[in-house]
Amino acid sequence: MEDSRVLERAKLLYEEYKKTRNIEKLEEAIRLLQDRKDVLSLNQLGLLYLEKGENKKAIGCFEEALKKAKSSDDKNIINFNLALALYREKDLVRAYEILRQLSNTSLKTHAQRLLAKVCLSFGDIKHVEEARAILEGFDEPNEDLIVAYIFLGRNTSNKKDYLDKAVKYAELLKNKRLLAEALISYDDKEKIERALELFRELKDVKGEARALYKLSYYKPELLYEALQKLEEAGEGTAQDKIKLLNELYKRTGIVDFLKQAISIAEKEDEYLFLARAYVELSKKENELENLRKAVMYYEEFIKKRL
Repeated sequence: MEDSRVLERAKLLYEEYKKTRNIEKLEEAIRLLQDRKDVLSLNQLGLLYLEKGENKKAIGCFEEALKKAKSSDDKNIINFNLALALYREKDLVRAYEILRQLSNTSLKTHAQRLLAKVCLSFGDIKHVEEARAILEGFDEPNEDLIVAYIFLGRNTSNKKDYLDKAVKYAELLKNKRLLAEALISYDDKEKIERALELFRELKDVKGEARALYKLSYYKPELLYEALQKLEEAGEGTAQDKIKLLNELYKRTGIVDFLKQAISIAEKEDEYLFLARAYVELSKKENELENLRKAVMYYEEFIKKRL
């Protein structure tokens, strides 16, 4: 079969796969192209691997295609696909550098949208601010802009301004999950109660527990309900449960909550928490024995850091 016909057949199989999600179509398309070394076939093969979730193979295809590409248009397209593969492989630095270079090309709009996602993934104020600036430059708001506003609302001094924008756009886009995340970020009882309603509507038990935890500062009895929610549904990380149990101990003085937290922390090797918890427990019982355990866990924590 001629090269062009092979490539067209592979593209057709890919389109059929996207419609049917029949993995055999995707596999067949890959088999057709995996031994071909021309630029177009390598680029298409990279996209097929990307669809399959084999990001490293996709990166290899795009890098090989780049070495053979002649035209600037081909290079720009392949670079964009490479940046996407790097983003999915969590190689954010390389993805970021490539996408910045594409900002003055015909792919600017696509590159900017992906660059915003990369910036959000860095998860620091500098890059999230960059994502916000990019996304505000588009005519229509999207979910990524809301995520940026929520992050900045939680981590900068302009809390209310950013969260108000997040709520406005989440309501405009009818995104209940992001609306709940924005509302729970306020220090406002009514807004957190509304977030709780939304998390319950979404059947998000962990979100419900988080909202109950924040509301417990207004209604202390809700703290235990938050812990119960996590336990009943088997939701939440061990760290979530340790945090809630420790908070229950601090607020009630009931030692059993501290002991439950210690029990979970010992299974998870949370050495720093254990050192501090045993110091606290030593004030209540078995002073010398618990202080020895505290010292042991401090030593384990230090070893882990070295």
